Amino acid sequence: MGHPAVFPLGLPEFFIKLFTIEGDNVLDPFGGSGSTGLAGYEQKRNVTLIDNNEKYINVMLDRLKDCH
Repeated sequence: MGHPAVFPLGLPEFFIKLFTIEGDNVLDPFGGSGSTGLAGYEQKRNVTLIDNNEKYINVMLDRLKDCH
C-alpha cells in the first residue's frame, strides 16, 4: 500500500475490542489505508475515517468497498 505508518490489523482490533462495545462509534482522524475501518467493521462498530491525502483515501475506499 505504500503508507508510511503500516500496522497489522490486530492492533486497531485490540483497542476497538478493549474500549468499545458492539454498535459504538470509532473515529480515526488519521485513517491512512483503512485498517481501523476494517477492524471496526469486523467488530460491528460504526467507523469514521479521515485522511488529508487523496491517495490514501482511495486506498481506504478500495479496501472498504465490500463493508456495508
